[in-house]
Amino acid sequence: MKLSNDTREVLKNFSTINQNLLVKNGTVIGTMSAMKNIVAKATVPDNFNNEFAIYDLNEFLFAMSLFKDSTLTFDEMSV
Repeated sequence: MKLSNDTREVLKNFSTINQNLLVKNGTVIGTMSAMKNIVAKATVPDNFNNEFAIYDLNEFLFAMSLFKDSTLTFDEMSV
C-alpha cells in the first residue's frame, strides 16, 4: 500500500498531537493528546484494510521519507 500525500500530511499533523497512533480499518484516522484535551479525526483517501499501531509517528514518517517511492506491506503482526 502506498500512502497518498494527503494521508501523509494528516499523519504529520497528528504527530504534533500525540506521537502514538492506532490506525483502524477504513478511511478514518483519529488521535487524542496524552492529556485528553485535544482530539482530532480525519477522513483520508487511503483505505486501511489492517489495524496497526505506530509507536513513534515522527520516526515512522522520517523512515518513509528516506525512500522515494515507499510501499507499506502488511503482515499478520507487522508493517
